[in-house]
Amino acid sequence: MPTHELVCDVTHVYATYARAIDEKRYDLLQRVFTPDAALDYVVGSHRFTARGEHAAAAFKPFLDRCYWTQHVIAPPMVDLDASGRVAASARVIATHLQRLPEGTLTRWQVRGSYHDRFVRSHDGLRIAQRFCFCPDEEGEFTDTGVEEFPQVAWANREVLG
Repeated sequence: MPTHELVCDVTHVYATYARAIDEKRYDLLQRVFTPDAALDYVVGSHRFTARGEHAAAAFKPFLDRCYWTQHVIAPPMVDLDASGRVAASARVIATHLQRLPEGTLTRWQVRGSYHDRFVRSHDGLRIAQRFCFCPDEEGEFTDTGVEEFPQVAWANREVLG
C-alpha cells in the first residue's frame, strides 16, 4: 500500500506536468521526466514518441498552435510493488483552443489516461516511462492555418506566478 506522502509526490508530478504544458513552461518538464524517460503518446489520431530530455521539443510545435490548453488530471491510482517500484495511472481531459486568423476559436478535446512508471532520484520522483492513451476526441486539431502562440497568450508570467 503506497504511503500518503508517495501519493502526494505522484500528484505533484502530475500537477507540475499540467502546469508545464498549459503555461508553456517547458523548463518544468525536467521535474516531471527523467532524461531517458520513454514517452509514448496516442492522442486521438496523433501518435508520437520521445525521450524525456526531448519532451519539450516534441510538445512545443504542437502547443505553439494552441491559444490555450487545460489538462485536468484526476487523482492518480498509485501502486507500489514489493521491490519499491512506483507505478501510477490517472485519467485526463485535455482541452486545446486554437485561434484562426479572423479570431474564431476552435476546440479539440481529448479524454483518456496516463500510465506511468516512476523512479526516485536525489531530485525526487520522476516519470521514467509513460504511455498516454487518449482515444476519445471531440473536434479536431488543426495543423495549418491557425495563429501560433510560442508563449502563453492569455496571461503574463507575473499573473501566473
